Amino acid sequence: MAFFRRSSVIGAVVAIGACSASSAPVNVLEVNVPAAVFERIGAPATATVPFTVINRGSSSVFVARCGDRVMAALDRWNGHSWVQYSGDACQANLITAGLELTPGSSATASRSVLEPGKYRLRIGATDAASGAFDWATVSRGLEVR
Repeated sequence: MAFFRRSSVIGAVVAIGACSASSAPVNVLEVNVPAAVFERIGAPATATVPFTVINRGSSSVFVARCGDRVMAALDRWNGHSWVQYSGDACQANLITAGLELTPGSSATASRSVLEPGKYRLRIGATDAASGAFDWATVSRGLEVR
């Protein structure tokens, strides 16, 4: 009887550990922004922030996409912490399945910013083609004037 209880407890611990494991890539994606400052131009005044996402890991990673472009959320510095300023949206008729980045590969996209401030980009990523995206991969901070 004690054997059955012990194996049940071990089974439960293994099951809980498996459920809590994240499908997000850990420290394998790099988000590069080519400048520290971006100027708003045009009417309405808009800064276009180009970025590149690079897979530095040894296995494929899938990033959130809308059609052919990589999606990026935008966080703004409020003087004390980063807060989400803007998510990203996609038309329902475009492909939203994760874009596969094989080891060493990259994808380039851009994000528009309308207001001045200090921002960072946040990229959704997962280790599995059908996994839920973890939006923890961030760029360095950048300024929009």
